[in-house]
Amino acid sequence: MVIQSLCLLIMLGGSSMNAQLPTFKGQPWLGYFAVHLQRDYQFRLDSEGEGTVVPLQKSGEPITKLLHLPVKIFIEEKLPDGKIVARALQVDSLASASPATERFDKLTFTGKTAGDAAFEVTLEAQGARVRYGGRITDKGTLTTNPIQLCVQVRFPIAYRPIDLDKKDIIKEVKDAELKVTRLDGKRFKLPADKPLAEPPNEVANKDLNLVDVEIGAWRGTEFEFSATPHSAIRLETPDSEGLLRGFFVKWYPDAATDPKGESRFQIEVK
Repeated sequence: MVIQSLCLLIMLGGSSMNAQLPTFKGQPWLGYFAVHLQRDYQFRLDSEGEGTVVPLQKSGEPITKLLHLPVKIFIEEKLPDGKIVARALQVDSLASASPATERFDKLTFTGKTAGDAAFEVTLEAQGARVRYGGRITDKGTLTTNPIQLCVQVRFPIAYRPIDLDKKDIIKEVKDAELKVTRLDGKRFKLPADKPLAEPPNEVANKDLNLVDVEIGAWRGTEFEFSATPHSAIRLETPDSEGLLRGFFVKWYPDAATDPKGESRFQIEVK
């Protein structure tokens, strides 16, 4: 019985591993499902559905790993008290009909989050642009409170505190900014060394359709995030410190007006 139980456990474990997205079996993309290679950046999607935007130097070498941009997918649930809870992916639920690929135009994968809410994600790549689309296909047990699919890009801390008194860094910080456009068409420039929610607070917790990021730590790389109709972008920071201390670009499709998941979140690297 013990041997049979161990065999069953091994079989189940192997099944879980196989349920993740298919990956390359050798270098240089071991463990990755999809890769999009460009002169200025790489986009990588691993077996657990997490993407990474890797900005490149002019030499073709990646900028330090600390400045890579992780891209995550999850479902947010809004509780009655207003608190937002992220329901993480069940990585063993991920599946795709596409094989691991080093060059793709469009691919789709499916999966579930905690609470067994099912989703479908479409990923497109063309030149300097990567586009995400998605929709919730089944709410699972998350039927009591409102839920939304979310694609999140995380900007890490741009500079080490020890470097902020250097003359060249001081100039970079002074020039760093985010240009954003709200859904109502109003445009704003946000100094990257100031808190997002600093008065008059025209952007925090507001729906946006364009965010342009220019921060010197990324060595001349510019990032533009845009949302097509029936979706919106929001900026968030983990605390009240300046944007240079890290922030999130979060995209939400509107399930009520886009039930087929045709809206897109575009990531462009310039």
